[in-house]
Amino acid sequence: MNDNKRTQRTPAEIIAETEARLERLRLRQAKAEAQNNPAVASLMDEKADLAKELREAKKLLGTGPQSAEARIEKHEAWIVKINDEATDAEALVASVSERMDEVNTQISEAVAALVTGA
Repeated sequence: MNDNKRTQRTPAEIIAETEARLERLRLRQAKAEAQNNPAVASLMDEKADLAKELREAKKLLGTGPQSAEARIEKHEAWIVKINDEATDAEALVASVSERMDEVNTQISEAVAALVTGA
């Protein structure tokens, strides 16, 4: 239990930390003031645009659900499904066309029988 003693900072450490904090605050204030400057504001806007482009590029190159690799896999699965549906449709067209020809032949025969029988 005696190992949990708090060590008190020296006045020099407190001054150094306070000066470091003050410097961070001055830097933050300088950045805020710089954004109001037209020359710097345009650079800040450009930096934001570049950061967005970089973020989007990294997202595309990553491994997440919006990555190029994941999107390609998803589309390849869709392509396989569409190809299967097209193959099924071709078979259906062939069988329906064959049955349609048979029905047309039966209709022609029935009409011919009615005409000759009447």
